[in-house]
Amino acid sequence: MEEVNDLLYDDVERKYLALQNKKKKRRKTKRRVRLCIVAAILILSCLYLGSDLSKVKSIKVSGNHYYTKDEIMKKANLSYKTRYFLMPKFYMQRNLKKDDLIEKVNINKSLSGNIELKVKEVQAIGYFVENKKNYMLFSNGMEKEIKQDSLYIIVNYPVIDGFNKEQRQNLAKSFSNKDNEIAQEIVEMIAEITPHKESYDEHMVKFVMQDGNKIYTSYESVKLLSSYKKTLKNLKEDHVCFVMDANTKTYITENCNSFK
Repeated sequence: MEEVNDLLYDDVERKYLALQNKKKKRRKTKRRVRLCIVAAILILSCLYLGSDLSKVKSIKVSGNHYYTKDEIMKKANLSYKTRYFLMPKFYMQRNLKKDDLIEKVNINKSLSGNIELKVKEVQAIGYFVENKKNYMLFSNGMEKEIKQDSLYIIVNYPVIDGFNKEQRQNLAKSFSNKDNEIAQEIVEMIAEITPHKESYDEHMVKFVMQDGNKIYTSYESVKLLSSYKKTLKNLKEDHVCFVMDANTKTYITENCNSFK
């Protein structure tokens, strides 16, 4: 009887050991498969990242007026050699937002390798000369020197002349109206900005427009520049002088000889 029991025990143990060996072999096989898959993914990833297929295909920059496309790309640490999947949006946004003249950034990435950077810059108002150096005045009050290799940009902005430091800061504030921003195309229609005095207001601003018209206004009324193009639609004369009235939100035509 004991021999029968021993045989039965040996048979059960043999089956148990065989089952355990199968499980070990199965685990080893699964481990090998996983390692092969991981290795294949790593090899394919290396091949992809080492090829031109992984590079950015196209870069579009919009909303920039003061900075050039190349300058925006440089600030974002982005180029056509950039590996598309190694350049996350938050990284580019963080790089661009470090610049005090960039207010907002919106980035779109397509699976085809295209990147679009939409930026909103602090508005540049115009340039002035001080101590034989050229500076750009911005609506946040910043005054930034224009380097020699960037002087071409002044053709898009009016010259600001005759203002002292305090007056320039007041001028900047008058352009910083978030609810009624003055479009870039309006700024480009201005040829010259100078201070102006009248008996009823010693702190005024004079805008000489590219079309020959002149606008006289208080700092508070500068925001009405945003409607300048609408005013021109009903204008039948050339070289007209206007006074902008913040109370009535209108342009009032005046005889140019009445101004000093």
